[in-house]
Amino acid sequence: MTQQRSRSAAVEVLVDVIGWSGVPRWQPDWPYTERLLGLALPGDFKDLLDAVPVGEYAGSVQVGPPTGEGEEGDLLAMFEGITDMLNDGSKHPYAAYPALPGLIAWAEFDYPMAGQLFWLADDGDPNMWPVIAWGADDSWEVYDVGAVPLLIALVRGKLPSAMVEPKPGAPAYRTLQDLPGSPSNTGR
Repeated sequence: MTQQRSRSAAVEVLVDVIGWSGVPRWQPDWPYTERLLGLALPGDFKDLLDAVPVGEYAGSVQVGPPTGEGEEGDLLAMFEGITDMLNDGSKHPYAAYPALPGLIAWAEFDYPMAGQLFWLADDGDPNMWPVIAWGADDSWEVYDVGAVPLLIALVRGKLPSAMVEPKPGAPAYRTLQDLPGSPSNTGR
């Protein structure tokens, strides 16, 4: 289990906006995950999953742990099929990681269409990686922000996107940690 870090200011804002006051039942092993990936991940994303459990934002974006089973693992394992789709020989505007710059999936969305959210990773500062959306209709959008600022804009209804929007009537956040089979490694 990893040590608790101070939360980033962006995570503090998101926690306040979604009204989360609980404790996650699963803590990612970030050093292990980053060793498997061969690069560091954005600090605010790590802070987010240390503070807020797996869940759904604005009824649209599902953020999960680095592995679906809650065991030590890497982010790529969760989205292996997506990486395979990007490497299927078709023409895409971005390569899949481990190519740099390359896409690393971190969430999926389903309103108003289905799709995937990625970081466009490079060998620079991971806190500067932009988020890229890939829609089911094969459209792409680039956001010049990281994962947490994107989620803040989404739950506030201020994300400029034709692909990722808050689902009408959905809560800002819904935890998925209480569902059967959800990851738990903290004894809570």
